[in-house]
Amino acid sequence: MSDICQRIVYLRENLGINQSNFAIGLGIKRPTLAGYEKGSFPPHTDFLIKTHKIYNVNIDWLLTGEGEMFLSRQEKALENIPKTGPKRVPVYSESELPEGAFVVPLLDMKYSAGSGSDLPDEDNVKALIRVPSYLSRYGEKIRALPVDGDSMYPTLNRGDLVVCDSNGYSGEGVYAIKDSGEGLIKRITTAEGKFVLLSDNPKYPPREVSKDSENFAVVGRVHCAIKRVE
Repeated sequence: MSDICQRIVYLRENLGINQSNFAIGLGIKRPTLAGYEKGSFPPHTDFLIKTHKIYNVNIDWLLTGEGEMFLSRQEKALENIPKTGPKRVPVYSESELPEGAFVVPLLDMKYSAGSGSDLPDEDNVKALIRVPSYLSRYGEKIRALPVDGDSMYPTLNRGDLVVCDSNGYSGEGVYAIKDSGEGLIKRITTAEGKFVLLSDNPKYPPREVSKDSENFAVVGRVHCAIKRVE
């Protein structure tokens, strides 16, 4: 099964629970669960966390199809989850890492999906966060970044995290970029000798930048987003 919506259905049916009772058990509304199962919108982080906490589901399997559906009871994939405030994504120090988890550094800076955010001279690691295991192919060339601004709405919201590599431009997609010392998240395509920066929010116009610009650099492709849950 290739899609997360199909895996949610498969999980629920494997547990022998109907939509109403599964939604009640996870503390969400049945139409929300139905939307997840139809693929109308992606599941929130809280949903993923609760499937692990309540049913011991392997989140890597739910997100990517990799590994077993359920974890053994000895494996604690998600712990120390903040209960309040904006950081609903589990974060870890070196001493708190879940066994077998693939984690990446969360940098103490914001990349703007808007007008731009000033960047520090060096990367400052704020914490470690768990990401899908398929991203381990990028080794140490991958980071998590907080997002600010609304130019990539509805794809990204203020407070989301993006996980990106540091391999530069590799074809059309969403990228972290540096522009005149500022960090931005933009969708990028190319024209002759130029990068074309696109925003998913239609109120922001496209912008072109010369590939030879000394003030512009493509950091790397965004591979996934971790959505903030209010």
